[in-house]
Amino acid sequence: MVKNRGLRAGLSALLACAFFSVQAQTTAKYLVVFKDKTNSPYDVNRPQEFLSKRSIERRFKQNLVVSERDLPPNPTYIQAVREKGAKVWYKTRWANGVLVECTPQQLEEIKTLPFVAGNDGNVPLSAVPVTTTPGIRSGSKAWSAHLQPLEASPLASTPKNPKALDYGYSQAQIGQMRVDSMHARGFHGEGMWVGVIDNGFLSVNTQAAFKHLFDENRILGTYDFVANNANVYDQGTHGNSVLSLMAAYLPGQLIGTAYKASYLLLHTEDNSGEKRQEEAFWLAAAEYADSVGVDVINSSLGYSTFDNPATSYTYQDLNGQKALSTRAAKWAAETGILVVVAAGNEGSDAWRYITVPADADSIITVGAVDSRMARANFSSIGPTADGRMKPDLSAMGSGNVVINALNGQLASGGGTSYASPLLAGMATSFWQAYPYLTNMEVISLLKQSAHKNEEPDNFLGYGVPNYLRAEQAVQAFRKKEGVRIVPNPTSGSRNPIAELPFNEQNRTYAVTLLDTQGRIFWEGQVSGRRAELAIGSLPMPSGMYLLRFSRDAENYTARWLKW
Repeated sequence: MVKNRGLRAGLSALLACAFFSVQAQTTAKYLVVFKDKTNSPYDVNRPQEFLSKRSIERRFKQNLVVSERDLPPNPTYIQAVREKGAKVWYKTRWANGVLVECTPQQLEEIKTLPFVAGNDGNVPLSAVPVTTTPGIRSGSKAWSAHLQPLEASPLASTPKNPKALDYGYSQAQIGQMRVDSMHARGFHGEGMWVGVIDNGFLSVNTQAAFKHLFDENRILGTYDFVANNANVYDQGTHGNSVLSLMAAYLPGQLIGTAYKASYLLLHTEDNSGEKRQEEAFWLAAAEYADSVGVDVINSSLGYSTFDNPATSYTYQDLNGQKALSTRAAKWAAETGILVVVAAGNEGSDAWRYITVPADADSIITVGAVDSRMARANFSSIGPTADGRMKPDLSAMGSGNVVINALNGQLASGGGTSYASPLLAGMATSFWQAYPYLTNMEVISLLKQSAHKNEEPDNFLGYGVPNYLRAEQAVQAFRKKEGVRIVPNPTSGSRNPIAELPFNEQNRTYAVTLLDTQGRIFWEGQVSGRRAELAIGSLPMPSGMYLLRFSRDAENYTARWLKW
């Protein structure tokens, strides 16, 4: 359940709690989209009213601004929709609307409201009733193969260095990306927040592999967007296994790629069938993750066909613009979140291609390889319908060691579902090591480090990333970048540090501190590689400022956020 007041407040701002109609046979869910955010009581200059401090900081650290898209929908519009008889489930900032449950007749009345643009896709987001047994089906919604009990394996070994982590059966999937070297340098995901969007997290709260998360208070919160409550531990074997690849800690057996990160667990899959409303739940979950302030989202889910064939996608729809979950993934990336999704397991089927939201731009779409880095034949391929290369990167997705949710024991399985969290955890710990990078820079550097970086293709993308090569790529990147300010944002009267990687030891730069209106608050000088700026205690309000560094014809500008 959501564990503190800040997260509860963030969730309350996102969710409009309503219960499922007893007239389910005559109602459906629709995403009602508004035309504008005119006369909204919210303002981009007061983002703390609808975003957490951490969410705002993530944007400013990456030189991103709080935009009109971030504003919640107009409460007056929402109330007018309710007055038409619709039950409001969730409101969406990014799509500017509300997910409602209503009859077709009520929907037509809602469409007459002058501020309503229509309903997204002009089709019900709910599908025809189904009677499938709850659990992971063989369809497109959760990309992993059936689990098998794990037998004795030569992969298990005792590390030569007694102080090194013993990865046991998980050594192959860890070592392929040199995550062991990253862990040895002290980067395990500490301080990073990860949102996991899946089909539930059965028994995570009772199993030994995840005990450390609860002992150390590193479950940020939970929400089940299907049932509209905070319990995510009552179903979802798939989410349990996915989480284990990032967060499990069983020395000598299984260790995740970011086992010291903190996790927000979000259930968006209706396990009774494949319905378009699940994409709306995905959108709501991504917005919640943003508002809380996560750094990374992993989602091992994909959509192509639905129980209602009229709502299924075609390959031509994989253009990065049409599917609701695809747009949601891109919107999340535009707030500075690193979004990682599974490519899909359709590579050897008639469909062959990736599914949504894997067609989104500005994210990492992950394909699957085996322990020898050969492509797994089931791994979905690209390109997107508009010609972009997919997947972006790949990771081990065959013969993976995971936790079996039903008994808490080790199991073996495969799928791009497992490649995605492995890589997401690796990227999380890598970003921890270099926190000044943007999400787009993380993606670029991981691509540079991958084993097919010189010949990427639509089967494996740039290939499998390698931490040691990524470390080298960062050093080369830093020689090209300009000034950066750390920490940024800076709280209270603390003085920030200017890092000048381009600077020779004895060169002096004039520094000017201005607000966004161009008013000067301070002038000074710096030299060397690192210099403390005596500006933390200046009598100036919290907000965004500009720092200009100049010498002769050289000019550099850095943004600085003071809290």
